[in-house]
Amino acid sequence: MKAKEFVWLILLIFFGTVISLHYSGRFNFLELSFDEFFKGEPFTFKEVKIIEPPLSRWLVILNPQGEVIVNRGDTDKIEIYWEKTIWAENEDKARRKAEKITLFTNKADSADTIKVESTEKEKINYQSNLRITVPLSLAVKVDNSHGLVSLKGLKEAVVNNTHGPIKVSQLSGNLFIKSRHGDITLEQLGGKTEIFCEHGQLAIFKAQGEVKIEARHGNLDMEEIASGVEIKAKHLTIRGRKIKGPSFISSSYEPIDLKEIGEANIENSYGLIRIQEAQGNLIIKNRYASVDIVFLEGNLSISGKNSRVRGESIKGEKININASYDNVELKGFYSETSISLRHGNCIVEPISLKSGFNFDGHYASLRLLWPEGETPTTEIKVRNGKILWHLEEPVNQFESDGETVLRAFIDGKINPLVSIKNSYGQIIVETLGKKQKSIFP
Repeated sequence: MKAKEFVWLILLIFFGTVISLHYSGRFNFLELSFDEFFKGEPFTFKEVKIIEPPLSRWLVILNPQGEVIVNRGDTDKIEIYWEKTIWAENEDKARRKAEKITLFTNKADSADTIKVESTEKEKINYQSNLRITVPLSLAVKVDNSHGLVSLKGLKEAVVNNTHGPIKVSQLSGNLFIKSRHGDITLEQLGGKTEIFCEHGQLAIFKAQGEVKIEARHGNLDMEEIASGVEIKAKHLTIRGRKIKGPSFISSSYEPIDLKEIGEANIENSYGLIRIQEAQGNLIIKNRYASVDIVFLEGNLSISGKNSRVRGESIKGEKININASYDNVELKGFYSETSISLRHGNCIVEPISLKSGFNFDGHYASLRLLWPEGETPTTEIKVRNGKILWHLEEPVNQFESDGETVLRAFIDGKINPLVSIKNSYGQIIVETLGKKQKSIFP
């Protein structure tokens, strides 16, 4: 390789990496300042301010870059502890620059305001950290960037933090959060919660009100959500436990793993859906990834394209499964069940067939493990395939219009509880062997 070609290769790799990091949210070259490499030494200056009562219902905090920490205190006023760190060649230059960065406070009927701003157009490298103590009755709105926002023990809050983590706990009222890059941790929330997040890890614990989330690129952990959940996401791994619901979740490319949940409507693409211990009806849609349901008390509806479907211990009135290009496995159910399968294999092990069982297959096969002692009226129709009947009950089998038809347990009029139709595949009906406890692992 020639030297010129080698240089072009290095540049291509470098710019490709920068663009990849930019779109992943880990680096934003549009906001890069080369002054950051020549900051000098840090010098810190402190101020204390008090906003006396009477206070407005809202406190607005505007901090261009740094940390904002607001805690509830046993006080009737707003106490502000401000640290500004200036990077400069020496302390004299730092002090002159610090005088150009001011903390303004303003009182109004609509809101009290705390604002940090520079009075000069000169570019100053600094960080502004605010520690604020407020009364319980106060609602807080924070607009910040490039630093932590932490709120504890407040009544209500609105947070906009473009770059940096957000922590909120012990909030009695509603919460609204908008974030571009940064982790979000929420705990003990009393009201409605709305989150708009582009890149970051989300964690929500013990929320009493409804939770609404729009997010991309990250992980979401939820636990003890006492009301409904609405999630619209892409590239977001979702894990949840003890969610009362109802839950409405739409995501893609990452798994959804839920346990101990209520009613839910879930849609995913290219990502696993796994649900354990659900009480309430489930509506599931997935493409190009598996669906796994274990221990459900409620109705189940699954639509899967190129999706393996597995269900175990389903207790509800109805089960509807529409799947293609993968296998369906169903065990431990007694509901009225309907399965439509294209290009796949199906194995079912029902507790009972008395509520009815319907199977419609195309380029599919079915293995039905028959419940011992049951005699539901049965009709099986197969075109271009086989029927393997391994029960002792005698059957009536014949050919009709190019189909093989098998009828069993027929008494009088034909109105089968078990109806099976298939083409280009085989149907196997047998009892579960004594030595084989289950067809499932």
